[in-house]
Amino acid sequence: MEAQSDALRARLLDRVGLPLSDSGRSQAPDPVNVPMIRHWVDALDDRNPVYLDDEVAAAGRHGGIVAPPAMLQTWTMGRPRIEGIAERGGAAGEMNPDSPLSVLTDAGFRGTLATNSELEFDRYLHPGDVLESVTLLEDVSERKATGLGLGYFVTWVSTYLDEAGEVVGRQRFRILKFDPSRMEALGDRASKARPEPDPPSGEELPAMEIALTPTVIVAGAIASRDFMPVHHDAEYARAQGAPDLFMNILTSNGYVSRFVTDWAGPETRLRRIAIKLGAPAVPGQTLRFTGQVRTSSTDGDLLVDEVAIRASNDLGDHVTGSVELDRPA
Repeated sequence: MEAQSDALRARLLDRVGLPLSDSGRSQAPDPVNVPMIRHWVDALDDRNPVYLDDEVAAAGRHGGIVAPPAMLQTWTMGRPRIEGIAERGGAAGEMNPDSPLSVLTDAGFRGTLATNSELEFDRYLHPGDVLESVTLLEDVSERKATGLGLGYFVTWVSTYLDEAGEVVGRQRFRILKFDPSRMEALGDRASKARPEPDPPSGEELPAMEIALTPTVIVAGAIASRDFMPVHHDAEYARAQGAPDLFMNILTSNGYVSRFVTDWAGPETRLRRIAIKLGAPAVPGQTLRFTGQVRTSSTDGDLLVDEVAIRASNDLGDHVTGSVELDRPA
């Protein structure tokens, strides 16, 4: 079995540095647009005025309406073919059989769980921007024994470009592809005690609480154009080891963005959001966001903060990570 698993990983590592799929660049189905922004801010109850208020946005540093930065991944999500999506594990369409994700699925590692996201924003997006993304495989881990069962961590990097070919942002994304036939329950795994990180020493952000319902979770998934069944189909999610349908990582990023900009104000520009997922965010729980400034510095006439953030529920830490932002000093 070990030799077989090494051979499987070796096959996957041959594709490192190559596109994750053979489809090449992913073209955004639509330009950045106000209706999709409105859908997002309504689903996440994010009332930052620079997302929809022309007058406020035009008068500030953004020079006009901008899209919430955490929407970056959303714009180039593929249009889904709903029929058969559960059998495809949530993939929008049929995947190339040589794709690392297809290879792992065919080898029995059918479960998929997002674990990490690192977003970098070179500039905010305005309505009318037309995006495309290039996604390259970065790494496939050795086979790991995780709380969900045996699996591989697969990491890829997406670079987002506008119609002029200029980079507007990047994302490093990591998932666990695991064998769901031999696993612990995700809720049980998440509830195990974890060591507390060293606490930051700066200003504390006002806490934010989100009462999780199926509607909240499904609304975020739809607003982010993520149709993976684990985010709307409770039965499917339980078969993947989760206690219920659960929030997707795009929504988690969106709430992190809302949490930090509610504190820092509409003149804020997020530079980076880096999060790690732990306990699932499921209906019936309250998700509590806390944060504290880790470092502060100046960059010309800007104040630059790095904020440590955490979002927890009764199952444990759903999100831990950090946000880098700047704002007028």
